[in-house]
Amino acid sequence: MNRITQIQARSVLTAQESRSSLPYDYTINPYRGCLFGCSYCYASRFVHEDAEKKADWGMWVEVKTNAVDALQRESHKLFGKSIFLASATDPYQPVERRLGLTRALLEVVLMAFPAHVHIQTRSPMVVRDIDLFQRFGESLTVGLSLPTDSDVVRRAFEPRAPAIFRRLQAADALRTAGIRTTASIAPLLPCTPDRLARVVARHFDNYWIDKMNHYDKAERLTALYAAHGWQRYIGDEHLAEVVNALKSAFKAES
Repeated sequence: MNRITQIQARSVLTAQESRSSLPYDYTINPYRGCLFGCSYCYASRFVHEDAEKKADWGMWVEVKTNAVDALQRESHKLFGKSIFLASATDPYQPVERRLGLTRALLEVVLMAFPAHVHIQTRSPMVVRDIDLFQRFGESLTVGLSLPTDSDVVRRAFEPRAPAIFRRLQAADALRTAGIRTTASIAPLLPCTPDRLARVVARHFDNYWIDKMNHYDKAERLTALYAAHGWQRYIGDEHLAEVVNALKSAFKAES
């Protein structure tokens, strides 16, 4: 059973160091934990204090109930800065539908006049806030996770996440509304390179791709690949095939 609890956060802003893999000034995480529970998720590494929570990643979420007040106190820091929402949770996971915490935080961010806001999610629920996104103008982009073109693969690695076709519908709705979109092909999962590339070029303005990083889940993930006979999709060769296919597809669309 999912465990949803409330916590108080000292801050929801995390300053990014120059060596960070995220090229942003700040990250914002409305929640701790994530109910999508993707098998490869790196964010479980950050649960240092509780071995049980780390093992049960995907079965719990902590709601930062004072997040809006905390962000309002620090909103002056955001003027002219770049913001990534969110780096260690999905801001549009199921609890957001009822709580609206992500939307409330974005309303604070809007009035702080940042230079750039990037929202990262795998949830079609993101289209709920198109009206708010449009108020940011060209300073806002939305990234939708699309690590594969196959729902068979998606169900193996992220069974609780939304179906691929629903993410593509969300991408189309965002683009129709004038919101710039990025396909986040990270981590790259087993796929048909040419088909994935055509899908991405048809539905997104841009893409970002990265191979699977096992972190502390190498044994579990390797077994998952092996159980489905997908070992040939591990490594740089598959990545290179997809990168080449993407370059060709976007060139054809231009």
